[in-house]
Amino acid sequence: MSAPSITFTIPGEPIAFAHSGGNGKARFTPKRQRDFMALVKLAAFKVMDGQPPLAGPVELRITALYRVPASWSKKRAAEAHWRTSKPDADNIAKIVADSINEIVFGDDALVASLIVQKAYSPIAGVTVSAIALEAEGAP
Repeated sequence: MSAPSITFTIPGEPIAFAHSGGNGKARFTPKRQRDFMALVKLAAFKVMDGQPPLAGPVELRITALYRVPASWSKKRAAEAHWRTSKPDADNIAKIVADSINEIVFGDDALVASLIVQKAYSPIAGVTVSAIALEAEGAP
């Protein structure tokens, strides 16, 4: 029997976790980040369709796809694959994991394995997969 898994895609340019801004003593989350988190939550709710969150250890796989900048030459664009510039992969993972916490899995502390990839693609978006890992028989 295969392990339970959930996969969904968020269309559009990936947004990474940003440290909250400050306005005197008040702290706030940037609007772009709030909006992206809302899109991730909505996609997670739709795919879960009332199912309970995955229980036990989880592997979280995130693929963030970015469009090639229009300013790049055709040759450079044709050779582009991995994105090695900002945002950092860990900040992409943080915003996704925080957004799907208590929806896809009970607590983001259950993420025992994390794979984040950043690449170029004709269509921008983020694909998220959460796979239940076996509780017994660790690697």
